[in-house]
Amino acid sequence: MNIMHFVLRVLGLSALALLLVLPAQAGLLETSSALDRVYIPALALSTAAQTDSAARMRAPVAFDRLQAQWPALRAELLQWLSSGGAGRAAAARKTLARVDSHIAAARQALSAGNFKASHEALEEVRIDLMEARRARGVDYFVDRLTAYHEPMEVLALAGKDWTPQDLTAPRHDELAKAFAHARVLWRTIEQNPLHVSAYGLNARQAAQLHLAMADENLALTRLSDALRGGDAGALLKAAAAIKPPFARVFTAFGQLD
Repeated sequence: MNIMHFVLRVLGLSALALLLVLPAQAGLLETSSALDRVYIPALALSTAAQTDSAARMRAPVAFDRLQAQWPALRAELLQWLSSGGAGRAAAARKTLARVDSHIAAARQALSAGNFKASHEALEEVRIDLMEARRARGVDYFVDRLTAYHEPMEVLALAGKDWTPQDLTAPRHDELAKAFAHARVLWRTIEQNPLHVSAYGLNARQAAQLHLAMADENLALTRLSDALRGGDAGALLKAAAAIKPPFARVFTAFGQLD
């Protein structure tokens, strides 16, 4: 028995199955990257439009671009996610039906001028697709950012909404726990180098990504120091400061033009 046959036996895969899995994973990564180039601007502008009049003009244009490209990208996602059997095909159809509903809800909210609700509906898209990719064993860099977003948002919202008087001992512990979670997830991002060409990033996007990652790492270090200090105001300021560089990391994968 040669090495490849031994590996296939250990993995429980036939040679045919392996040939199907590898192209499907590569195709899923490529299609996911193409989707994010139009999805991320729509998501980001739905946030900015809540406070910025210029973004309110741009958000519908970005959403129209996403909606125009979605049918073709959906067909590709269905193909790659369905590879491997009827069970996977059924799961793929279910996932993409949910994504359809999120996009429709986002469109409806956007048309009503409710940018917050539109953003919240669009947020669900990346979570559903992250879960689908992970179920297929695909390590997609942007999914690591999506996972990190959850504890990062806990910290950033506390920094934005709490006053120093709100920072009781239990709440300090809550922030310390969220920080520990965020730090672990951020390290997995740093320890898994990104090949920018595989994600279709141009020179501007790559520069934005690398600079923003360095800024996020620095913001986390400052937050770590603040958590060990005794200045509640400084801690909340440091917690709020981790979101802007993360947003620049994430939006580097989108293309506005």
